[in-house]
Amino acid sequence: MKAKKVSNSGKKLGSRGLRLLNSKGSIRKALADLVAGNTVTSAAADAAMRSIPPTSRAGYPLTRQAGAPDTRKWKTIAGAPVHVDFTRKPWLPDDWCQGVKRTHGGNTYTVYMPPTEVRTLYHQWQCEEYLGRGLGPADGFAGQMRLARLARQQAPLDPEDVLFNLLGKQEMRHLRNKSAFHFCIISARRATVEGARDIATVQDAFTSAGVIPTWYVDEASLEAYLALDLKAVVGGKLTPARNAALADARQLGKVCVQCSDDLSSWEYREGERAAGKTMDSLNAAHRAAQCYRISPVAAARFILAKMRSCPGESRPRLGGAYILGDCSRTWGGEAFSRKHFILGDFMVVDDSELKFDERLTLKEDYDYCCQHIATHGSVMRCNRMTFTAKHYSNLGGAVDVRDEAGAKEQQNIRILYDKWPNAIFPHRTRKNEVRLHWHTDGKAAEAEGPVRRTATKLHARCADLPANGVLVNTGKGSSAPYIAERVKRAAGRTVAQALASMRFADKTGKKRNYTLADLRYDLSKGALSVKRRACVRGIM
Repeated sequence: MKAKKVSNSGKKLGSRGLRLLNSKGSIRKALADLVAGNTVTSAAADAAMRSIPPTSRAGYPLTRQAGAPDTRKWKTIAGAPVHVDFTRKPWLPDDWCQGVKRTHGGNTYTVYMPPTEVRTLYHQWQCEEYLGRGLGPADGFAGQMRLARLARQQAPLDPEDVLFNLLGKQEMRHLRNKSAFHFCIISARRATVEGARDIATVQDAFTSAGVIPTWYVDEASLEAYLALDLKAVVGGKLTPARNAALADARQLGKVCVQCSDDLSSWEYREGERAAGKTMDSLNAAHRAAQCYRISPVAAARFILAKMRSCPGESRPRLGGAYILGDCSRTWGGEAFSRKHFILGDFMVVDDSELKFDERLTLKEDYDYCCQHIATHGSVMRCNRMTFTAKHYSNLGGAVDVRDEAGAKEQQNIRILYDKWPNAIFPHRTRKNEVRLHWHTDGKAAEAEGPVRRTATKLHARCADLPANGVLVNTGKGSSAPYIAERVKRAAGRTVAQALASMRFADKTGKKRNYTLADLRYDLSKGALSVKRRACVRGIM
């Protein structure tokens, strides 16, 4: 199908629209190709780029002084033409213009024009020298908000009614107005030049849907957030901030929605389940599904309606979306699940007294999810709802808590193992990660993969070993490298955890489960010992 041009009002290009920035076929890439004299690889992006006038681009000044120069006449001192850019630096003042010029080598260079003269500056320090002061995120945040708005216009949202029409009659009775929610953004140390664009993207996602979120931030950064004209309050560190948001929502008599400060692109997919369990079948079902672009406000309203329509005493009080940005692997199962992990990046909490464990500085959402399943009987995860998150790549927040050695991760993981020895297990492939695997009637409920041995069977087969006993590497035993490696992997786990989920490479190099026979061998040779401890609370 031939793509349609994008009008100045920001209509969709084709069926799903084009990205403004940061992709091979984006509008910004088309401009860069044009300026550099290269062939524009995407005809649709080229058409969209040419249809958006300079005055509607992010690089154009937000405010113009009387007698300001015409950006159409902008040229460098060498006579090279400068094109108004589709993006904008987070520190650039509102009355400045940002453009793109061609270099002598055939590449492109971002440049800046002051408000009162046709002059080309090449660096932030030159702009600061021109003004006689430093520049920061407060100077350019209005421009970042406009950039977020323009990016959203290139990929507009679907009407909310399209999403809500997927609800049943009973569920529609529980669809609440956005005024019933307290929307909270959990953030810290991100009101910086590096974090301003993410903050603007999240803020625009909510304000464009008609709500003003409250930012719960660290005390040291409060003034920086307020300087961006955000509704910000002191929340403290991660888990205290989450608890402060919960407390405020209860005081207001509202549903608490907690969102991270680096999210974008909420989507919901509706379609038929996969015909089989192969990845080809799952991907085919994913591609065939109808995709709806939605706001976080509509997403929260949808989740709450699903939660409140559940009958019985196990009605969920915690809901959320799928844990990855791509839900293709979920099409072999149910669209909604009740014993699965709810990611803290976007969660809906409805009338629950449960709080986050403030001992945890990371992975606090695993504990909070376990608390909800144990107390209320279930949660509500919408497996066809996704969002995009940066998680580990952005600076500030929880990323600053992590360390390269993973010591902080392990410290928090040990707390999770202590509290939930039969629900939280080591991740099979990722270091310093865990998985939630809730046991129901002898079966594990976590979708990431079936546990091969249930807790009931394990306890029956190793009744002489304490399930909660911690395995300790004694430094003795076999000199065989593969045994030494498996002993190293087993150390620090409980007996139940090692037998439930641990895998290792045997002497042939083949990956297999760590069995009771392996454990008894390692114990008999003195390579491992069991450190007994008092029984801790968990789910059997």
